[in-house]
Amino acid sequence: MDKNSASEERFTGLILLTGVDSPGISAALFSALEPFSITILDVEQIVTRSRFVLTVLIEADPAHSKSIEEDLNICAEKLGVDIAVSFSFESTASLLKNTEMIQIKASMQKLTPGAIAKLASGIVAAGGNIERVHRSATSPLTTLDFFISGVQINSIRSLTDGYAKSFALEIAIVENP
Repeated sequence: MDKNSASEERFTGLILLTGVDSPGISAALFSALEPFSITILDVEQIVTRSRFVLTVLIEADPAHSKSIEEDLNICAEKLGVDIAVSFSFESTASLLKNTEMIQIKASMQKLTPGAIAKLASGIVAAGGNIERVHRSATSPLTTLDFFISGVQINSIRSLTDGYAKSFALEIAIVENP
């Protein structure tokens, strides 16, 4: 089978680390992984109200999964954090990062759950999937950046126009951010 075949399966590990933020957590985690023949496929890290969340998607040799998990448990104990690992075979196609994205910047003085719920529901109804959300501003308006795949920009524009009026949202759309 061609190494670049979309049907090829790869052995991956999804690592989720959570805990109280302190300097050196990422360095310690990646140092624990360093002895293994691993490829880093994806990383996301956030700190909110002193809580640290780090997800790492790795490709590894299935024979090393037990040792990787043991070393990560030792790392977690030293750091005083929680680490969960899930290993599985995944198709190469499912691991490819979606590059056809639309970014919605939604800003509001007092961002409400209802505004986010309606926007997220509308994205799904238009056939989109929210790949990532992060806060990019807090003053004078709170701004959330939604990165969306699977939807055409015209569908999103017509959707967001209605929500902007209904919820007093300021919305900006960026194609292929």
